[in-house]
Amino acid sequence: MKLLPSFFFIVLLALQANAQSLQRVAPEQVGMDSRHLLYADEAIETAIANKDIPGAVLAVVRNGKMAYLKAYGNKRVYPNTEPMTVNTIFDMASCSKPMSTAICTHILAERGKLRLLDPVSLYIPEFKSWVSEDGKDKKIIRIADLLTHTSGLPPYAPTSELEKQYGSPSPDGMIEYIVNCRRDFKPQTDFQYSCLNYITLQRIIETVSGQSLRDFARENLFDVLGMAHTDYLPCKRDKNGKWINTALPHWAEKNSQLSTLHSQLIEVAPTEKQSDGSVLCGQVHDPLARVMNGGISGNAGVFSCVEDIAVLCAALQNGGEWNGHRILSPLGVKAMRTVPRATATLGRTLGWDNFTAYASNNGDYFGPNTYGHTGYTGTSIIIDLRSLVGSEMCIRDSDTSVILLVNAVHPEDGHSMVRLRSLIANVVAASIYPTPRIYTDHYYKRFLQFMDEPAITSKDIVMVGNSLTEGGGNWNTRLNKKNIRNRGIIGDEVMGIYDRLHQILPGHPEKLFLLAGVNDISHDLTADSIVSMIRMTVERIQRESPDTKLYLQSLLPFDESFGRYKKLTGKTDMVPEINAQLEVLAKDHKITFINLFPLFTEKGTNALRKELTSDGLHLNEEGYKIWVKALKKKM
Repeated sequence: MKLLPSFFFIVLLALQANAQSLQRVAPEQVGMDSRHLLYADEAIETAIANKDIPGAVLAVVRNGKMAYLKAYGNKRVYPNTEPMTVNTIFDMASCSKPMSTAICTHILAERGKLRLLDPVSLYIPEFKSWVSEDGKDKKIIRIADLLTHTSGLPPYAPTSELEKQYGSPSPDGMIEYIVNCRRDFKPQTDFQYSCLNYITLQRIIETVSGQSLRDFARENLFDVLGMAHTDYLPCKRDKNGKWINTALPHWAEKNSQLSTLHSQLIEVAPTEKQSDGSVLCGQVHDPLARVMNGGISGNAGVFSCVEDIAVLCAALQNGGEWNGHRILSPLGVKAMRTVPRATATLGRTLGWDNFTAYASNNGDYFGPNTYGHTGYTGTSIIIDLRSLVGSEMCIRDSDTSVILLVNAVHPEDGHSMVRLRSLIANVVAASIYPTPRIYTDHYYKRFLQFMDEPAITSKDIVMVGNSLTEGGGNWNTRLNKKNIRNRGIIGDEVMGIYDRLHQILPGHPEKLFLLAGVNDISHDLTADSIVSMIRMTVERIQRESPDTKLYLQSLLPFDESFGRYKKLTGKTDMVPEINAQLEVLAKDHKITFINLFPLFTEKGTNALRKELTSDGLHLNEEGYKIWVKALKKKM
């Protein structure tokens, strides 16, 4: 087979036509607090600053929607630096076990091709049962024992010795070792996490299906769910001993452009630096999977991105189906996440971890039905059940998945992810509670846009407000000044602004121009209550960003004679009443008050000048020119 440079294996973000990405929503839209989730950002950024990890990607799935998605730090720090993105593809390491091997095993069981109680020897005749030292007791090792890590097989195998004996790659040599190796204990009497269990499952899947694990998983799992950037990446050593890939991933096979895009399109996160100075990138980190199984292995080898994994989690949370595409039955999913009665005290389900010592990534607050898995490279998946009223006792279940992807073994191994995983799980779990206020779909659309924008910095000037501010468009151009950020949202209220200040204040912007209140008038609030909410907002800004120069702008007039906004009828004179109180508020808090109101009123009235508006509320270009002229004096 012709050997291909590793950079051919990487996908371009724009080529995701077949993917079934989850709907992106603001955390508040699914009953989570985005402000609390900032503690997850803080924990990850601290780990990066301490050089425990180069970077990370975090995703939270709730109610089948993507509630939080963020990239941090760098995906590569050697030999050069490359930033992490939410599209980065990770070596999933042992998360491959539940993501692929276990699910494939259950797919075959659901199709009547095997039983979980079948002896392993039914499919691998040479496979030895456990026999006591005196030879008087014997017990068969079954497929379920492999899935739950209760078979007694050793945790791992001596890779270097096996390579010397069998060569590389040698899947048959790997199986020959497993069928004859020692059995450490009687099946179902103890738990011992073992990669050999899942390499054995791989051989069973391939024997029953007549396909490689890679092809079976692709056709029956990854393709079904539209996981377009999930695959095993075959590899081997070249003549110089360097690890290279030997086949394109499926996503690249469907894209002729990748052969000309070269290394600038690499999306795979590298892992460990090798003794020759090269870095594994697209070649599985796990030694047995790489050396003995050539990259396609039951214990490791899956490469995936956070959006693909999110779809898989959503399917499992939804009883095995997502977007009309089913991979398992509801009872199949339930079996896979349930600890079997025969090993009820040992904590391992038929594919996932529930409460063994390895399950610390579940954190302290998710319910007892939470299940998950981790990968040695730094990956982690946890899934808390979807509550099913009337069919299951799921009082504490939250229909939430937490996906934390890190290449912690880059550029060198030696950093533990145990504590960070648990910290993140705790933050996410603690962010789940009813939101006191819900806003419009447009509000959350803009909210997500702000989340994805570069963070506010101390050099920025921020325009905060409602449709008048958002409608100003590019304030940099209007004011002929750089670093002006438009944080207006059509229809926003004072408390809507208050509830999103955590997207602004941590950056301690240089200046902040606040204009709010007219939408609150339309909600039949009194002048006193509106000013009280603005006072809360001002005080929070001063408390959390004391060095920010704050400008409080008066409300602009409106003209109710246009008849467009019925809820403003009869309320024209509320505006000057509110403005008078705002001027006092500004003086009391020692901030600058910008009185825009008289610049826009018809002479002798409190109404907006007709030539400055087309609907009685919003400004036309002539109106913005007046506003800009007033603001330039403060720039």
